Amino acid sequence: MTINLFGGLSSRDGGGGPRSLVLSVLLTILAVFTTLPAQAAVFNQPMNSSPIALSADQQFVWVVNPRDDSVSVIRTDTNTVLATIATGDEPRSVALDPNNTYAYIANAGDGTVSVIRIFSASLTNFITFTERTLVTGAEPWDIVISPNGQRVFVANSGQDNITVINTATRKILGQVNLRNSVCNSTDPRQRFQPRGMAVVLANTQLYVTRFLSFTKPGGRQGSDTGKEGAVCRIAINTASTLIADYVPQQVIKFAAQATGFAVDSNGIAGDEPTSAYPNQMQSLVIRGNRGFMPNIAASPTSPLKFNSDTHAFVTQLANIGSGVLADGGSLNLHLGARNPEAGKKKLFFANPWAMAFTTQAGAGSAYVVSAASDLLVKLSVNASDAINFTVDADTTRYVDLNNPAVAATRGSNAGKNPVGIVIGGNGTRAFVANHISGNVSVVNTQTDAVIKVIQTGFIPASGSLAEELAVGGEMFFSSRGSFNRPTGATVSTDERLSSEGWQACASCHFNGWTDGVVWEFGAGPRKSVNLAGSFNPQNPAQQKILNYSAIFDEVEDFEANVRNVSGPGGLAAAVNCQTGTGTSTFDPNHGLLIGDNGDINSPPCVVNQFAKANAGRQQVTVNPVGSTSRVNALTALKKWVQFAVRSPNGPMSSDELPGGVPATTIATGRSHFLLQCASCHSGGLWSTSLKNFVSPPAGSQIACEVNLAANAPPGSFCLTAPTIGDPVGTQYLNAFLKNVGSFNLGVPGQGNGIGLNVGANEKASAALVSGLAGVQKDALGRDYNGDGRGIGYNVQSLLGVAMVQPYMHNGACESLACVVSDVKHRTGNFTITDFLDTPQKRNELTTFLESIDADTQIVP
Repeated sequence: MTINLFGGLSSRDGGGGPRSLVLSVLLTILAVFTTLPAQAAVFNQPMNSSPIALSADQQFVWVVNPRDDSVSVIRTDTNTVLATIATGDEPRSVALDPNNTYAYIANAGDGTVSVIRIFSASLTNFITFTERTLVTGAEPWDIVISPNGQRVFVANSGQDNITVINTATRKILGQVNLRNSVCNSTDPRQRFQPRGMAVVLANTQLYVTRFLSFTKPGGRQGSDTGKEGAVCRIAINTASTLIADYVPQQVIKFAAQATGFAVDSNGIAGDEPTSAYPNQMQSLVIRGNRGFMPNIAASPTSPLKFNSDTHAFVTQLANIGSGVLADGGSLNLHLGARNPEAGKKKLFFANPWAMAFTTQAGAGSAYVVSAASDLLVKLSVNASDAINFTVDADTTRYVDLNNPAVAATRGSNAGKNPVGIVIGGNGTRAFVANHISGNVSVVNTQTDAVIKVIQTGFIPASGSLAEELAVGGEMFFSSRGSFNRPTGATVSTDERLSSEGWQACASCHFNGWTDGVVWEFGAGPRKSVNLAGSFNPQNPAQQKILNYSAIFDEVEDFEANVRNVSGPGGLAAAVNCQTGTGTSTFDPNHGLLIGDNGDINSPPCVVNQFAKANAGRQQVTVNPVGSTSRVNALTALKKWVQFAVRSPNGPMSSDELPGGVPATTIATGRSHFLLQCASCHSGGLWSTSLKNFVSPPAGSQIACEVNLAANAPPGSFCLTAPTIGDPVGTQYLNAFLKNVGSFNLGVPGQGNGIGLNVGANEKASAALVSGLAGVQKDALGRDYNGDGRGIGYNVQSLLGVAMVQPYMHNGACESLACVVSDVKHRTGNFTITDFLDTPQKRNELTTFLESIDADTQIVP
């Protein structure tokens, strides 16, 4: 039997009992509550933050269930669920004290930590109750406990600080500010966004990763080597109750490095080496004198193609505990996927997210979760803590957690979107937390086989919206995809989401938000947008026009990215696109759309953002676990963006959190906003760029730009199906563009300088002319063909804007203060009065802008 007092009776293991038993046990607890045992046990290794945690005695595994706001406790001897306990909104990380007396759960959605008292840690009589809930700050994604069990640290990613909790009292000691510290010295107006954390065994140092990378001194957006990762070292004294004894002391930077892959101007393997910089550093684990940070490294320079833009780095921090801390370089896991082991598919290791070791010293193995490819990547580690591939220079072993061909990993046993891992059983058992499938895969590390899958999260009802959103989430976070295979299918119904599992939507849009990267798209340099600004959270039927140049009007238009960026692109020779008529160069083995006659063996004839609506077309389907439904994959993806992507929460105010952002400053900033900004950023979407038509748009609304100098007369016709040599430009919806004078903003030498002048050059990765592969032309944002259209950019949403830096389409500003300082922007290119005529007013407005999230009202 398992009981959670105040949270109800839990009988997931088949037990049960009357509620009177709960009251009886409660009275017993209250009688002895003041005589809790003193802290005694300790962890014998460095501790790191994670969505899954192993108890010090290795009897229990705790795993968060963000989909249904709970945490589950698993018995490691039987691999069964002991209890499932309610938490705050969207739990993302769990920490256990070494005595098995408390669990601490970080709830990203509501900015709290749930403190769960484990009154009885018996395998047969597991009793818990939620002792209290602590408000820590916005977006606490990670939580870690010191090895001695005396302090808990919470990374409030949206508040830019670390909360320190005294485990003896379960109360907050105070907050460590990272934004105004040595760790954010380049520009304190930037957001640090603390994430992955680890505490050394000596309990004297806490290491915290910065989630997104910023430009290095002299660096530029859109460059493979222009940005750098960062880790903050904080000196801690776990015996002290003074917050002054927890001090940021050093920032360690991590540079771009060669990826090991070379391509030509078309993205095909060639002789042009590529580099990438560490980014999206969600986790940090320490072994010996090294720290290891799995991350999605970015290589934004053209060509924009899967095999040259995102990479699977394990970045390393050298000399922990001795010598001078340093960038220890990065291992690109993709290099170990080039030649798979015999009998295995060639699958790349997209979105490395967490890591664990079988041993803490000497030779052993390391396992890295590939969150998008649903794989567990095996590495070797030596006595000097160096990691390498397990077979040879281009081969490393992997464990497939989601292989439809194997009973242990298909259907309800499939492990989808692994995001955390712990290893117990003296290094013989790995427990892997799978976010999308809501389960835990148990892997025998001696045989590298899945031996059990434990369901922890709820399974949506058949035919429900929740079921459809679960499928949409799978489409978003997966780099592979497994779809229904109708009778007569001759094409692949697996691995359709990218080429050999290289990348996913989530590779560039963490949690539906952004990776902070400015990519060189065909329309020009474009920062990955925050998808939380696509639909009004108060009225999901209200949609914004998409992209910075209004080149998409439906989420389903991203089918083109799935096929041509993440996928292999077009075929060399056309094939039939439907029975009897029409041909197409779209690959029938990739993408979510199929022939418009419903033939899965045929590709679509057209994938065009405007000429033909992409919503509701014939597409591949998914049969969810425990359901007879056949869910349309692309439609589900759209609904996931529409209903499931939440806005990042802005920093808490002083009304919500002691020491929070002054509420009076936010209020004053709101008044400035109403005068200066509301003409462009208003309504529940905080943008006036609202879709006001049913797709496809009328032909009169569609414009294009052709940049052929003398060969592009005013009003040149924009061909929708050009042949080589035709003058063709990128199509867009001109009515939604707003000119705020931001073309070439922050580009050195272009006369439109701002801040540190880090803006990406206004070039397009592919020519605005067909047949000129590899030739960069000027980007959209100007009127090239003299028709009076194409000037400016689509008004972006301000939802969650504090956490989605950099800003502007080309990343010219890495802080909101920089944006507000641009007089052209804040006056609509001098079309409205400038009411922000003092630095104080601009600072107050910036504070309000940073507070905006889904709950913010323009007029309170």
